[in-house]
This record gives sequence, C-alpha cells and structure tokens, in this order.
Amino acid sequence: MELRSSDGELHIRLRQQAAVAQLGRRALAGADIDALMQEAVQMVATELGAPFVSLVECSEVGDAYVQRAGAGLPVRDDEPFVPRGTEGQTGFTLQAGESVIVADLEEEQRFRPSRRLSALGARSSVSVPIGSRERPFGVLGASSLRAAGFSPDDANFLQGVAHTLGAAIERARSETDLLEEQRRLEEALGHASESEARFRELADSAPVLIWTADADGMVDFINRGWLEFTGRTLEEETGDTWALGVHSDDAEAVGTSWWRAFRRQVPWEHEYRLRRSDGEYRWIVDRGVPRFAGETLVGWVGSATDIHERKEMEEKLTVAAARDHEVAETLQRSLLPEKLPRIDGVQLQARYLPAAQGTKIGGDWYDVMELDDGRVAVVVGDVVGHGLRAATVMGQLRNAFRAYALVETSPASTLARLNRLLSKDDRDVMATALYLIFDRDTGVVVFSSAGHPPALVVTREGPHFLEGGRSVPLGIADPSTYRDETAVIESGSTVLLYTDGLVERRDTPLESRLAQLATVAGVADGELGDVCDQVLQGVLGGLRPSDDVALLAVRPEPVAPGTLTMCLPADPSALAALRRRIGHFLKAAGASEQERFEITLTASEAAMNAIEHAYGPGDAEFELEAGVVGTLVTITIHDKGRWRERRGSERGRGLSIIEAMMDEVEVTPGPRGTSVRMRRRLGSASQPTAGLASPDAGSLGAERA
Repeated sequence: MELRSSDGELHIRLRQQAAVAQLGRRALAGADIDALMQEAVQMVATELGAPFVSLVECSEVGDAYVQRAGAGLPVRDDEPFVPRGTEGQTGFTLQAGESVIVADLEEEQRFRPSRRLSALGARSSVSVPIGSRERPFGVLGASSLRAAGFSPDDANFLQGVAHTLGAAIERARSETDLLEEQRRLEEALGHASESEARFRELADSAPVLIWTADADGMVDFINRGWLEFTGRTLEEETGDTWALGVHSDDAEAVGTSWWRAFRRQVPWEHEYRLRRSDGEYRWIVDRGVPRFAGETLVGWVGSATDIHERKEMEEKLTVAAARDHEVAETLQRSLLPEKLPRIDGVQLQARYLPAAQGTKIGGDWYDVMELDDGRVAVVVGDVVGHGLRAATVMGQLRNAFRAYALVETSPASTLARLNRLLSKDDRDVMATALYLIFDRDTGVVVFSSAGHPPALVVTREGPHFLEGGRSVPLGIADPSTYRDETAVIESGSTVLLYTDGLVERRDTPLESRLAQLATVAGVADGELGDVCDQVLQGVLGGLRPSDDVALLAVRPEPVAPGTLTMCLPADPSALAALRRRIGHFLKAAGASEQERFEITLTASEAAMNAIEHAYGPGDAEFELEAGVVGTLVTITIHDKGRWRERRGSERGRGLSIIEAMMDEVEVTPGPRGTSVRMRRRLGSASQPTAGLASPDAGSLGAERA
C-alpha cells in the first residue's frame, strides 16, 4: 500500500466505502458465491495496493485450509496453502475473532508467519475473519512487500468486505439448508399416508420451523421447533392463526399474501417478523406448498427459517448504498458552480438533476466564464462512469478547463489539452465535452465537440442543432483530431447545452429523443429559467432520470445602444473585465484612444475603492452603470459599504485622479452604500495628473474603504 497524503485520505476512504457498497449490491442481486469471492479479493488488491490477497475457507482438506479465491497467490496442488490449527495467521485470526495487523512478519511472535509469503518477500499483513464466531466461514487476508503496510483504516475496510461476503455466504448456506429440509420434508410427505406419526416425529426433530394446514387453509399442525420458538402451545397455534405473533407492520401483508396463494393453489413465500418467546421480533422466511390427491387439494405443508442476521446485513448494505449515493451527490454538487456569473449581454441559467435513488451519481458538469478578450466561454461535459471516482475526475476536469481556456484561443485547442490530461499516466478515464466561445459583439460562436450531444439553438424560425465540429471523446483521441466549427447566433435566441442523461434511453432511439427535445424546446417560452424547467418537464415527464442530467441555457440579449451595466465581485481580479468592457463601450461611443485610457483609469480607480469597502452581510459585489448621450459620458459605480475617515496622508490620490480626468465628480455616501458618479464630455480637453502610468494606479482608499 502506498503512503497517502492527508488531503487524499478522505477520497480514498469514500472510494473504498463505495466499493464495499457495490459488492453488497452484487451480493443482494444473488451473484454466484465463487465469483463474488474472486471479485472481492481483486477489489481488496486494488484498493489496498496489496500484491498478495487470499480468501481461505475453514473447511479442511487433508492438513490445510482451502483457498477459495486469491490475487497474486495461485493455488498449488502440490503444496498446502495454509496449515490448519492456530499456529498460523489464519488459525490465529479465527481464534481471535477480530482483525489482526502485522507490522513486520520477521518480528511476529504471536504466531508462525507463512513460509510461502516470506519466500515471496511479504513484510507485513492484515487479516480478518469471515462469518460469526458461532458459525465462522474463513479468513480474508492481504500482504504487502513493505513493513507497516496496513493501517487500522485498512483493516476496517477489509472487515467491511468480509462482513459483506459473510452475509452472502450465510444467505447461500440458509438456502442450501432450506432446500435440504424441503427435500427431507417432501420425502416424508410421500410416506405420510403410510404413517402420520412418522411424519410428525420427523417434523419435530427437524431444525427448521414446520407447519401444515388443511384444505380450508387452517393451520392443523405446528412442530416442536415452532412451539419452542414462539413459546406458545399447539392449541394456541392451530386454526386461523396466520397473524398470530406477527409484527403489526407485517400482519396485513402476511394474511393477504397467504390467502391469495391459497385461492390460486400455488406455492407461497413471504418474509416477515415473528415474535420469539423472549419478546424479540425475528425476521423469518415462510414457505408453503399445496398438497394434492390427484387434482384435489388436500392440504398444505410449509417451513420457516430464521433469517434475522441476513436481513440486518441487507438493511446495512442498503443504508451503505444510500450513503454512497448521498456522498457522491454531495461531492458532485460541491464541485459545480454555486451560481453562474452575471455577464453583460448574456442571460444564463443552469439545472442539475442527480440520478434516481438506487443508481450511481455520474460526472456531469458545466461552467461559464468571461475570457480576457471579452468573449464568453460555455462548456458542458460528462465523465464516463459513475460514483465517487467519476465525481472526483469531474472536479479535476472542470478546474483544468478553467485554466486551459484562459491560455488557448479556440475550443479545439482547449479540448486537445484536456485530452492530453486524461490520457496521461494511462488513467483509463474517458469523458465527453462540448465547448462554445461566444462573441457578444458579432454573435459568432466557435465550438468543438468531444463525443458530446450537439447543442440545440432555438430561434424565431424554430429549433435546430449545431452540427459539425465533432470528434471522439476525451481520453482516447489524438489531440489533432479536434476541430472548430463556426456559426452565428441571433440576439434573443436560446442555446441549450446538455448531457446525455437528458436524451438517452435504452428503449428509444437517440434520434427520436433528440427530436422530442427539439419539439419541447421549440414551444417553451418565458424567462430563461422557465424554459429550462419546461424542457426538463417535457422531456423527462417529471420523473427522476436514470442518469445524471446537466442543462445549461444561454441567451444572447441585445444591449441598449449607449448603455453598459455590470455587476462584479468585490475582488481586484474583476478589474480586468471592467477595463475591457469599458474600453469596448467607449470605443463604440467614438472616444479617442487618449479618452478611452483616461476614462477607463477613472472607472478603475472608483472600482478599486468599492472593492476596498467594508461589506456587510451577503455577497460582496459592486455595480457599474455607463451611458452616453450625444458626447456626454456618464459612469456610476455603486457599492454596499459605509463611509470611512481618511486613514493616512499617503492615501487619497484616487479621488484626485478622478477629478483631474473627469469634468464632473459626485460622491454620495449613504446607509446602503456609496455612489461615485463621473461625467466627461468627449472631445473636451482634460488635465492629466502627472505621473500616471496605467489604469491600475492609486485608489480612493483615503476617503472610503
């Protein structure tokens, strides 16, 4: 087992928990025991990084325990694998009845380490019992080539695997025992007409609970095992006693299912809780079969088996599976954006629907960001696979996208970088993605797809898909295969990006589902959030999807001529976007290069002051409004802070810069924030302040924070 950093320990334990839950689901689904054992040892080898893993059964053949499954330790017919008795680690673990960790096999004194493992270079080991003390099955163990290779957390994980296997094995044992008892019972029934007393004697000696009923469905015999279990008399148990001692939550279902089977004259089976003589309710499985003389029903015979431990383990596995689903969903949501950015000229809405309970969370994600050149980057992706691993890879992929998108100029080149990331180190990870870059000034959108469903565009003329720019998924392609495609999106149109959980169904062709999406989106109307809700309702029909669904809606909106509105986070990193948008705005208004520099500088100074403000509760943001009427430019910056006294003689140059660059400046403090309104008439001469070099210099910090 490799040494793990504390940062990765949580994900390792969550992944191990998910692996145990998956093994439990396989056990509940009735997987073959031998296959389940081999699957378990392979999982242990992978999760613990152990080169040697073995699963040994207590059943003894000759002088050795039987190896039922192994990883790195093939079974050898000419050499016993594990000596029986308590002198070895297997016997010691069975006797201890709990996990055993050996930090250094060369120094172990409690038992005799395996010579075979020592010959293979094993230095440390961990082992846990399978099954209960009363009915042990065997031992699950792992070995490492390093000393101190296993921690108590590793032992807990291994014990969780052993408990899951124990429940599956006990269930198989119970079914085998029941089948054997039924065989014996049927054999006895074949001779019942010859000797009723012989049948009753056999029934009373059987270790299972046995009953018979007459042709009217009334109980007429209960064996000694049943009476000892319930603590009641034969007279109390005979007659219409199907609800006698049954848990109140199960009584109605027991009676209903029994009489339904009785009327149809078919075998009956039901699991329910029955009160034991000590007052405890125990889960049992009750089975009955009809008896016929020719074609005439003459009675029923049945047996019940205590399955309480198995039911408890199944409930624990169900809880573990639900917890695995919840953890993955929580991780998934935490990695998605808390909210979409507010970008001038574009409406944005997103929806994320996790898969229905009982299925695993996938790796669906989306993101939106404004690039340095003013264009808007929009992406939707989906990591192939489910569970915690997919959610973790999704977070890595989203973070990598944000970094690559800032240095690459096209969607195809960004996808190529993401592809190299996923292909690195043979991680066997694959993902799909659709990446669009939208130019708000021209309406041109450049896009590229890595095996992802196409975006849907809804215009006034109707819906259509953005075709082209397609390539294979990330993680399996040569980077040169990704290519860009270009289209023009009219203002007011709606662009829908989505993951395959919205449109893929096993029983319906994809073309039909895409056509349904286009039809639903084509008639959806209202605000963009309403459109998203109508699309999800129309396509999914109000049902939780079988796979995750991410839906991202983008609607370019016209900006009123001569106006600009922005809401930015109170963070210095927001100044770059502010200066870029102000520059575009002033250029469109006809400002000269010098005027653009000076006005942008004043807006940056006022914004820096707003960023320094002491914000109250809520998100720290400030707003900018700009307008031009004729040649008069007005810029207002409003924040949510409070006025502060001057904090030093070296501060306060920001206000001097603003007053020197603008024709009029109004500073209006108030209980809900401070507004700075600046006016400048284009074409008029200004008096620049000496020493100014860039729009980042100075701040109004001396007057306000």
